[in-house]
Amino acid sequence: MARRLLLVLLVIAFVAVVVGRLTEIEHLVATLRQGLWPWVLVAAFLQGMYYAAYAALFHAAFQVVGVDGRSRDLLPVLLASLLINTLAPSGGTAGTALFVDDAARRGQSPARALAGTLLVRVADACAFAAVLVAGLAHLFLRHDLKAYEITGAVLLLLGTAGLAAVLLLGLWRPAQLRRGLGGIERAAARLAAWFRRPAPLSHGWAERNADEFTQAGVAIGARPHRLVRPLVIALAAHLVDLASLYALFLAFRQPIAPGALVAGYAMGILFWKMSPIPEGVGVVEGVMILVFVSLGVPAAQATIVALAFRGLTFWLPMVFGFFMVRRLRLFS
Repeated sequence: MARRLLLVLLVIAFVAVVVGRLTEIEHLVATLRQGLWPWVLVAAFLQGMYYAAYAALFHAAFQVVGVDGRSRDLLPVLLASLLINTLAPSGGTAGTALFVDDAARRGQSPARALAGTLLVRVADACAFAAVLVAGLAHLFLRHDLKAYEITGAVLLLLGTAGLAAVLLLGLWRPAQLRRGLGGIERAAARLAAWFRRPAPLSHGWAERNADEFTQAGVAIGARPHRLVRPLVIALAAHLVDLASLYALFLAFRQPIAPGALVAGYAMGILFWKMSPIPEGVGVVEGVMILVFVSLGVPAAQATIVALAFRGLTFWLPMVFGFFMVRRLRLFS
């Protein structure tokens, strides 16, 4: 009954988003109709390839930490997680919980699955750092590097270091990890007691999860060469996403230099990752337009390409995620 109610709530939330943004959808369709359809279709196809590559990234990361699975089975979970992260903004935790739940229902370790999702975020951030450095270098050479762009890059670096530290605790400082999880278990029990509810985490939760995280850390440390595959896949995914953006420039007949293309993409994705607004709606396209215009792209063309790119990257996973939700083991 609870699962059916959750599914109904997701449907209602999705319909509410679509109805509330009908004008935005109409503008997106009108915008895409102005472009050359072959290149628009190429851009949409490359977006599909991007999410397929990202599912392969999850598969590779899960293999590193000892979680079995197949890329094609993880793709519906990925798309559904993107939908849920948009409908229920939670800093990505709702989507992460979906991967952990799916792994648990397949008989895999939830703690290792959580470690795998953290590894995905670290690998993605490290791969994106290569694109970001190239974009920042181009802006620096063009004397167009702004303080807010440097600040965003530094914050992303610090966040990535924090995620990596959580993974490394299991390898280098298992006792500290156990104490930290024990504190979470006790705090959750105290909070539940205030409301006269049973403890949400079972006795020994901290010990069990600390052991699983430690085993995941040991698995990473024992075969560090296996980290290369997730990094390569993550970089390939960003290159496919970048190619999708370039296809839209071709669709709207706007030439652009490779350096300007990389800089605009890098800044857009950076502020998508750092924005407190769900999916960076309004922020990402605004930053991309500013960067492209500052690098010589006409304002009208920069606007239309940025809006088309954001429209595809927002609505394609939303729509496909909606149809993939029913395929989740959570609702099976």
